[in-house]
Amino acid sequence: MAKVRGLLGNLLLAFLSTALILLLGEAGLRLFRPVQYLKPPDSAKMRKAQESLYRASSVEGLSYEMIPERDGVFEGMQVRTNAWGLRGPAPAQDDSHLFRLAVLGDSFTFGFGVEEKDNYPTLIQEMLNGSQAANGRRFEVLNFGVVGYSTQDEAAVLKQKALPFHPKGVIIGYVLNDPETDPRPSLHKYFDPPVWWRHSHLLRLCHLGWNSLQVWIDGGGDYQRYLHAPGGKKWLSVREAFRSIRDSSQKEGAWTLVAIFPLTPKSSWLDYAYGDLHGQIAREATMNGFQVVDLVDSFRHYPPDQLVLSPTDDHPSVLAHRLAAEAIFQAIRSPARP
Repeated sequence: MAKVRGLLGNLLLAFLSTALILLLGEAGLRLFRPVQYLKPPDSAKMRKAQESLYRASSVEGLSYEMIPERDGVFEGMQVRTNAWGLRGPAPAQDDSHLFRLAVLGDSFTFGFGVEEKDNYPTLIQEMLNGSQAANGRRFEVLNFGVVGYSTQDEAAVLKQKALPFHPKGVIIGYVLNDPETDPRPSLHKYFDPPVWWRHSHLLRLCHLGWNSLQVWIDGGGDYQRYLHAPGGKKWLSVREAFRSIRDSSQKEGAWTLVAIFPLTPKSSWLDYAYGDLHGQIAREATMNGFQVVDLVDSFRHYPPDQLVLSPTDDHPSVLAHRLAAEAIFQAIRSPARP
C-alpha cells in the first residue's frame, strides 16, 4: 500500500510540475513574446471585416462570402457587388441567345487592386462578344472570385452558387497557394469559429513548430512545394475539389478550363522555380477532363515588374489581367470548345 501511495504521489507531483511549467510558459509568451500565428482575431477586427465587404456565409462548405449590393471603396479599390454578391453588374435575364460562363477563383480572379473593367473575367466577356465566336450569341462571364478562397472553397461555390445560373463553361483561376485550407493570413480567420487550442499562445507555438517541420519534410523548406506535396493533405484537398468540380460541371453539361497563374518572380523569368508544380496541376486537371492554360507561357515574355501591382504586392497588374484574358480567350475559341 505504501508503494502505491508513493507511486500516486510521484505521479501527482509530476502532473502538477508539468502543469506549472505549461502555465508559466503560457504566461511568459502572453507577456513577453505573444504568438501571432493563427491567433483568433479580436472582436473589433472581426466587426470591421464583417462590416466591410464580407459576411458569414450560410452556404455549406463556405465560411464567408461577399455582401450583396455593395458599392464603394474597399481596401483602396472601387468595388460593386450585385444582388448575388458577385463583383460586377447583375446577371442578364436568361434568353435563348445567352451563353454564360462562370469563373471561379480567389483574389487574382476577383481582381484585387484593379478596376472591375480591367479584371480578366470582364475582359474575356468583352473579347468574346467582340469576336466572330459570338455568331449571334451573347456571352456573359460571371465572376465568382472572392479574396482568400481555396480550390476547396471554389468547388463549393460552383455547386451551391454558380450552377443555378446554368453556365455552359466553367473557368478556374488557379494560384499556387490554392491548396491552403488553414485560416492563416486569409479572411477565413475572421469567420471560421476558432478551435479551442488557438486561444493558447503555447499551443499555437507548438503548432507553428510542427507546421514548420512539415514544410521542411514535405517541401524542403519551400511553402509552395509543401502545399503541393503529392501525399500531403493540402494537395489532396485540390484533387478532391477538382473531382467535385468535374462532377458538378458534368451534371450541368458544362466544359471546364483551368488557368494556372504563376507566382511572378522578383527579377527574371529565368529564376522561375515552379514549372514542375504547374505540370503537376496540369496533369491532375487533364485527368479530370479539364482544358489547361498555363499562363507562364504568356507572362514570361514581359518583365516581372510589369505584371504585379507593386514590388510588395504580387497580385496581377492590369497588363497581367489582359494577358490572362487573351490566353483564356484563345483557348475558349479552340475547336474543342462548343
